[in-house]
Amino acid sequence: MPNRQPNFVSSRHYVELAEQFIDIGFWNADIRGGEIRGTDGFSRLTGLPRGEAINLQRWISLLHPDDRENFRALFSIATMGESVSREVRLVQRNHPPRWVRIAAEHSAVNGRLVGLIQGLSSDREARAAVYRERARLTTFLDMTREIFWSMDLAGTIIDRRGWQAITGQDPDEAENVGWETVIHPDDRDRVLEKWSICLREEVAFESYHRLRYADGMYKRVLARCMPVRQENGAIIEWLGGIQEIWRVECAEPRLDHIAALKPQQLRAARAMLGWSADRLAHEAGVSPATIRRYETTDEHMKEVTVSAILAVLNRHGIVMSYSSGSIGVTLAIENEPQA
Repeated sequence: MPNRQPNFVSSRHYVELAEQFIDIGFWNADIRGGEIRGTDGFSRLTGLPRGEAINLQRWISLLHPDDRENFRALFSIATMGESVSREVRLVQRNHPPRWVRIAAEHSAVNGRLVGLIQGLSSDREARAAVYRERARLTTFLDMTREIFWSMDLAGTIIDRRGWQAITGQDPDEAENVGWETVIHPDDRDRVLEKWSICLREEVAFESYHRLRYADGMYKRVLARCMPVRQENGAIIEWLGGIQEIWRVECAEPRLDHIAALKPQQLRAARAMLGWSADRLAHEAGVSPATIRRYETTDEHMKEVTVSAILAVLNRHGIVMSYSSGSIGVTLAIENEPQA
């Protein structure tokens, strides 16, 4: 009969293959004698000469001083029969510290410790990149004061940042269709119809509508949502945001007439909100006496004071209007722009 080749290869070939494509190495230690030997991958990661036997103290000397006790504990735990791993820093001359994962377990076959060492540079760089992107997103949202949310393919909202602060709804209240209840009743059917089309046809969503804030007032917002797709076009998740349009709209006249606030407007605005002079002063961070003097005597107020008062009133829906020879005060009415 012809000779048949064995249908297996030695474990050494698997080790060499792994070390060729992965930043990893393998080692074993004689518990009694203390001798430690490693593969080529072990030597590459530690910077030790290829094939050189070392002892525990030599290996410890390669580590960052703050990580040495943690590494010693790994050997103690492994000799008790537990599989264990630690992340430590290798320190090499003329190179920054390098993070590695060292794992070990006790071999019941020969009584030695066997383990691996894995470079974590790529892993930590990936985690740092994720953290950096999350930090950028958080900073952007803080600057724009937008609500941000994401939804998985099952329709579960997995992130709803800023929603509770603006609407007062906690995550449980907003779950499932709970978020629909803060949409103005006159806008709700239209918004939900658009949302249904968006999901069914897998297209972008955009809607101007009124949203109920935590103080009970409805204010105009712009809600947008888009699907996040893989390279093949398959949807991974949905990302959405809500922009507070009313802030921009209310701020525009204020900038042009920041010093033109009249006592009559101030009194009318307080009446519309049902606020006392003390309440307005508290909200704006000015003294009650300043409010009272201005309303009764038209005494000049600093521009920064006028700005603070107008900002508070605008946040609560009050819009000051100015035209040739006349002034006015209105409560913002949210209507969707005509197509």
